[in-house]
Amino acid sequence: MNYEALQSAWRAHANNPSAAASAYLINEAQAELARRRVHLRGLLVFVGVMLTIPLALMGLDIATGQADAIDLGREWGLIPFALIPFAALILIARRAAPPAPAPQGALLDTFRALRADNAAARLRILIIGASMLVFAPLLFVLLGQLVAVGKMAPYEMGSAAFVLGGALALSALWMGVKYATQLAPERRHLDALIAQYEAA
Repeated sequence: MNYEALQSAWRAHANNPSAAASAYLINEAQAELARRRVHLRGLLVFVGVMLTIPLALMGLDIATGQADAIDLGREWGLIPFALIPFAALILIARRAAPPAPAPQGALLDTFRALRADNAAARLRILIIGASMLVFAPLLFVLLGQLVAVGKMAPYEMGSAAFVLGGALALSALWMGVKYATQLAPERRHLDALIAQYEAA
């Protein structure tokens, strides 16, 4: 949502827009919040499925007892490797996906709903970032265990660490840029709108 345009529309009416202007702002916010919630639900379902598939394959590998079956005694790094993303997903679904319906009434409620959505988005980034901080060292532990049990050659460990570590670093960079260039400015705009509304 274009928060600068929202703030401009608010200021253009001297912080007291007409009923038509208020209805327009509320409808814009409703549409944006609804779109974001649908997108988030779809993303959570997609990530949940993508995380379940390898976990199911690991369980099948252990249950069938194949020659190269996973030995959790020596490859215990697979357990946090699989569970940390699940824990982050559950935490996001429970704590960082606000269930409140789109605003229907006053502009102040609309601005507060937008701010709550922004806070949830920032919390999602913090949860994912914290998970990555825990995940990164465990990744190197797991790669070392795969080498130790003969499922990965020592020379392959460096390549795997480079690719997977690089993916984590790029993800962290993207989230940091989004936080700094999109979410933080949105929060400042909304704080200003709410302060102006409350002072009017």
